[in-house]
Amino acid sequence: MRKVLFALLIACLFLAGGFVVRAQGAARAELSAVHSEAFPSISALLDVYDAQGTFVTGLDAASVNAIEDGQPRPLAELTEQQPGVQLVVAVNPGPPMTKRDNLGVSRYEKVVEALRGWAEARPADSPDDLSLVTTGGPLLTHAATGEWVGSFVSFQPEARTATPSLQSLAFALDTVESPTPQPGMKRSILFLTPHLSDQVAVDELENLTARAIQSGVRINVWLIDAETYFFHFSATALKSLALQTGGQYFAFSGVEPFPDPETYFAPLRHVYALKYDSRVTTAGDHTLAVQVQIGETQVVSLEQTFAVDVQPPNPMLVSPPQQVLRQPLPESPYDLEVLTPTQQEIEILVEFPDGHPRPLARTALFVDGQMVAENVSEPFELFVWDVSGYTLNGEHSLQVEAEDSLGLRKTSLGVPVTVTIVRPPTGVQALLARNSQALTIGAVVLAGVLLVLILLRGGRARGSIFATRRRARQLYEDPVTQPVSIRSERAAGVKRSTQPRWTRRQKAVTAPAYLVRLTSDNEPAPGKPIPLASSEMTFGTDPVRATHVLDDPSVSPLHARLRQSEDGVFTLSDQDSVAGTWVNLQPVGREGRRLVHGDVIHFGRLHYRFTLRTPPEPAKPQVDTEEPAR
Repeated sequence: MRKVLFALLIACLFLAGGFVVRAQGAARAELSAVHSEAFPSISALLDVYDAQGTFVTGLDAASVNAIEDGQPRPLAELTEQQPGVQLVVAVNPGPPMTKRDNLGVSRYEKVVEALRGWAEARPADSPDDLSLVTTGGPLLTHAATGEWVGSFVSFQPEARTATPSLQSLAFALDTVESPTPQPGMKRSILFLTPHLSDQVAVDELENLTARAIQSGVRINVWLIDAETYFFHFSATALKSLALQTGGQYFAFSGVEPFPDPETYFAPLRHVYALKYDSRVTTAGDHTLAVQVQIGETQVVSLEQTFAVDVQPPNPMLVSPPQQVLRQPLPESPYDLEVLTPTQQEIEILVEFPDGHPRPLARTALFVDGQMVAENVSEPFELFVWDVSGYTLNGEHSLQVEAEDSLGLRKTSLGVPVTVTIVRPPTGVQALLARNSQALTIGAVVLAGVLLVLILLRGGRARGSIFATRRRARQLYEDPVTQPVSIRSERAAGVKRSTQPRWTRRQKAVTAPAYLVRLTSDNEPAPGKPIPLASSEMTFGTDPVRATHVLDDPSVSPLHARLRQSEDGVFTLSDQDSVAGTWVNLQPVGREGRRLVHGDVIHFGRLHYRFTLRTPPEPAKPQVDTEEPAR
């Protein structure tokens, strides 16, 4: 009863009086092979057929729209390709195939000749992938056209003693279900068979039909048998197989003209490859369909699902500076208004954790939460930070933000950067140095004024000089007023002091200790040592606050203090200097540190050796004379 009902259902699908059956319907679009590996660029393959099942060629990107998650997206690219077709000819031998005509040519031989003519007419460089299977299994798989023709012509099935079955069709499905050699290549089977016996299970044919539909395989059926079997139950089932899979059916008794097999496979040789730019901003599964305009007809494909991982870009600072040191220009060390540098370059790196690099739309640099620089075009990885407004020492936090072409953005963690201001020396010396140009001009003007006054007074005094000379001459000529010569002290017997000249000089002051200036190689530098004769000395660049001025940008106005106790112990302490005070490369705080002979002291970048006038005697080595215990 089940077979009868199935036959009645299939018979209702066909019109009587024809033996070539072809599936027809409305125009359709089929989307396949959706790939998101190159996100945000999404690619897919598209097949478009008209109502007669013919592939629609000549479409352009303007006639096709991608529909992503229900939103239309324009195509970036639409290319028509011809990857060829993957074809399997499945031979199901049976006695009806051996029936010969008056010339002794069998039905099977006529089928072989028809397919041979079709294959030899194909171009030698055809990309078609051909296979040949029979009830015993595959005879040839994935071969070129020429090789396939030789194998098919030489194959001689034992049709006279064979029992027809669906085994060869199952082998053909196994062959075409493997990955195709070329993307977009479609699959088709040409099933050569006589009628099937009533013992063939209908369920088996139904399972093979469902399997072919799920794999997208078109099955074309050539029934090779007597006319009396054209309306056999198995013939009706085979017609249904071709109709449901999108293939064609042909019944051949030995005299009917063969259809051109190329009409079967030509629509399968074309495919469209499309690309569009996705606007997905969340990770997970998303849907894609296409809308195609074919003349006045608009068709929409079924939705396909694709998955993609989307994460915001991850910006990070590349080797950020730990410190920005601002100080006066070397040529103007006392200028408080001009500090360098005024700009600091900041380089960043932007990574995409989801593995899908995409264009950047914007990057921004933040300092203490405030945006200080922004890039909206290339280069996005470089900033110029304006530090001219920083005049006080302090620590600041740097952050960078990146935004990609999808509008996704992320801000990096804060990185601390210290801005250090090295101020120039202050005091009288600094005042004179800062105003040296004005003082020089004033000195020149003053010298000019004095010169004019001297010249004016010189004119007045010249007359008096002449008068004085005249009076002196008159006195000399007058005997009464002539000068009387007086003998020198030596002639008069007056003794001069016999004390040696060197004993009359002031004796040099001696100090109990000295600071000897050192070079970068820890060798004594040229110049006099600094005597440490006072009970307390201060060091710095401010001549008012420091008893000894050290001229170096790294030294603070009041840098360090040195005290000498009554018992001759020297203690060095730092006075909250910027660059610090160091003894033997160890920092010294305000609590101070006792100095010993030979210590190396650093005031910023300047370093000295502490030397006592009378160095202590080195400790003598002690010899242990005690005999070891036995």
